[in-house]
Amino acid sequence: MSIFAVNMVHFPESCPMFNNDVLEKVKKTVIIKGEDIAKKHKIKILSAVVSVLDHRIFCVIESDSQMELEEYLKEVGYAFWNSIEIKQVRFVEEVLKKL
Repeated sequence: MSIFAVNMVHFPESCPMFNNDVLEKVKKTVIIKGEDIAKKHKIKILSAVVSVLDHRIFCVIESDSQMELEEYLKEVGYAFWNSIEIKQVRFVEEVLKKL
């Protein structure tokens, strides 16, 4: 499996903290169905953090393919309220072992 860094950013107007329509969608997908959608697309979220006042979400995700990861991000709803950047990455420890 490959490792991906997923960086998401949204405008304050579309933040679930301030936009009730987005909040309801987040509750229905990310909170309630998120794990099932991840399993369906065979992805594993290794880490996720948020910078609240910057309206940014950073995730490290394991997936067989970027296409499957993109399908997950669309189905779970992140693509609805975020601009998303995906980079295939490696863990630093893995790179250091090859030096």
